[in-house]
Amino acid sequence: MKFVIFGAGGVGGFYGGMLARCGHEVVFIARGEHLRAMKDKGLTVKSFKHGEFNVKGNEKVKFTDNPKEAGKADVVLVCVKSYDTEKVAPLIKPMLREDTVVVSVQNGIENEEILAKYLGKEHVLGATAFVGTYVSEPGVVVHEAAGLLEIGELSGEPSQRVETLVEEMKKCGIEARASKDINYTLWKKLVWNVAFNPYSVITRATVGEMLSFPETYKILKNLMLECYRVAEAYGVKLKLRTMENYLKSTPDLMNYKTSMLLDFEKGKPIEIEGITGALIRKAEKKGIPVPYNRCVYGTVKLLDEKRKSSKGEK
Repeated sequence: MKFVIFGAGGVGGFYGGMLARCGHEVVFIARGEHLRAMKDKGLTVKSFKHGEFNVKGNEKVKFTDNPKEAGKADVVLVCVKSYDTEKVAPLIKPMLREDTVVVSVQNGIENEEILAKYLGKEHVLGATAFVGTYVSEPGVVVHEAAGLLEIGELSGEPSQRVETLVEEMKKCGIEARASKDINYTLWKKLVWNVAFNPYSVITRATVGEMLSFPETYKILKNLMLECYRVAEAYGVKLKLRTMENYLKSTPDLMNYKTSMLLDFEKGKPIEIEGITGALIRKAEKKGIPVPYNRCVYGTVKLLDEKRKSSKGEK
């Protein structure tokens, strides 16, 4: 199969690297120093589970910043940050064959709608990646936790194309599975994201630290409970044990920094709109109050503005 990885950062670099190592044709779309390093020395993946390996450009593997060079694909994994979805969606259209699938491997609950608007709903699959990855330096992706990738039809129905894609990924060592209800799965992940990601920017704390301190633990729980209420208004009744599991402090989470905190510390744009902003917009449509999330949203937006305007900020 031919895969295009649109956004070869931590998540895209890891999954794309696993597929390329397995022998699939893979086009990585990236930019900046990261792209230059991959073109020069290949993509290095350092995985706690799969060891360290390097994927170099060859007749099957290409690194580029030009989507037009990708050509037609069987599968496009969209791994850009949620704030870039609207921008990249039209660039994917030339990659489509009649049976091409476009998989949103992103945070938030609005990306699939945006992709479907530009590409047609029939091409789009939803996905959630419960994985801890980051770019440690240009050309190097670190896989430090988990790895499950759930993929599903937006209709919620089982399909052969999802099963085929999942099986191919599993053959390559990727922990993949077909979601029985991707809408449920997307809301399930939003519960985690809407609590830990933005609140970590405020506290500058790891997941484990936030869970270990009683006062911040309560705030995390309330952020999640609000997400539960909004999800239920949209017909998604999340299981209580999901939140209970998220609120358990385990040793591997003690030093785990969220992607939003890492981006904030590096001076990169953050996904506050795609995560908390999305929840607030959904809540407004149903008339559901979400005061904890509004408070966190406003605070993170202010911190982000102060960061952008601070002296010496690039």
